[in-house]
Amino acid sequence: MPLADYLGLLRQIAPAAEAGAKDYLAAVEQHCGRALTTIELRQAMSAGDGDPVLMGLIRASHLGDTTARERLAGQIRCPARVAR
Repeated sequence: MPLADYLGLLRQIAPAAEAGAKDYLAAVEQHCGRALTTIELRQAMSAGDGDPVLMGLIRASHLGDTTARERLAGQIRCPARVAR
């Protein structure tokens, strides 16, 4: 599934989910020097309780908490590439 389609589905579920995911994608690209694939974002969203930084970004987006969003973006851990 293309990343844009996945983000569109998140938007239908909750606009904050899409916003938090976009923040997460941007932070990973900035800190890790590469873009995440749809598979990697889906894993970050659904593995266990979800990546804590991603879940925090979604919550901060929902609350409109810019300070938390900036703080969380700085806590990104570069994920290992997922095998296809």
